[in-house]
Formats: sequence, structure tokens, C-alpha cells
Amino acid sequence: MTRIEYLNCLLPIIYPKFYTLLSPSLDELVFLHDGDPLPSFLDKEGKAIANYISDDRTQFEATNNHFHLFDKVGEAYKEMSLDIGKAIANNLLGALNVAFPKKKFVVYLEVNPKTSTILRFHQIWDGESPYLDVKQTYQDDLKLFEFRSI
Repeated sequence: MTRIEYLNCLLPIIYPKFYTLLSPSLDELVFLHDGDPLPSFLDKEGKAIANYISDDRTQFEATNNHFHLFDKVGEAYKEMSLDIGKAIANNLLGALNVAFPKKKFVVYLEVNPKTSTILRFHQIWDGESPYLDVKQTYQDDLKLFEFRSI
């Protein structure tokens, strides 16, 4: 893949656009528009497939709002992927806060030089635990960071 092709793949996360969808309980869920025509939980007309949407809003948003920045960067590029990931995570959080000023979000940056560098986000929902706990150890090589709305 050329650099221009790779940057084009990153465009949805560098200049994020969002859409919303109502959950079965009529909560407004927020999703990153990643450039794909339709997410897997929408039918051909763009309507939600009811049995696909979970009642766990946090999990549903976090699992559907993940974006792979890099794969297998190795130890040599670990710090660089971390710096780039933090900048993009802060940019994503800023874009979410501008687009949805009355909502609160958490953006996670997961950096594992042996596997991948991933961004994901979800809203902070009353009565629901965060999707990830940055204080917990998930894998030895995984570094986990969170960025929260104020």
C-alpha cells in the first residue's frame, strides 16, 4: 500500500464524521462513519436490524467504534505509534465534544507493538461500567490509555 493509500484509509479517523442511531430503549448511540457503505447492524435501507442492537450501550458503541491504526509496528516503532495514537485520540475526542457537546465520551488507545494499535470510543452512560479499565492488565505487551470528556 502506498503512503497516499494508507493516509486515505486513515482519513475517517483523522477527520472524523459521525452518525447516530436510536437504541431499542430510545437512547442516542454515536458511531464513527468509517467510510464503509453500511455498518453490519443496518439493513440495505439504513434501518437498524433490531435483534442486532444490544441493550448494553457501552459495549455496543465500543465494539462498533474501533479503528485499527497500525498492525505489528514492532519495538522499533512502538513510541512513534504511541505518539501518533495519542494525537489522533485527542483529535477524535475533540471532534466528538464539538459534534455532541452535551454528551460525555471516553476514547481508548490500545498499543501492542506485536499485534496492533487500536482506537475505540463510547459514551459514558449512567449505570454502565466503562468498556475497558486502564488499571487492569490485559496482556503483557498492551499499553492502554484513555482520554475522557471533561
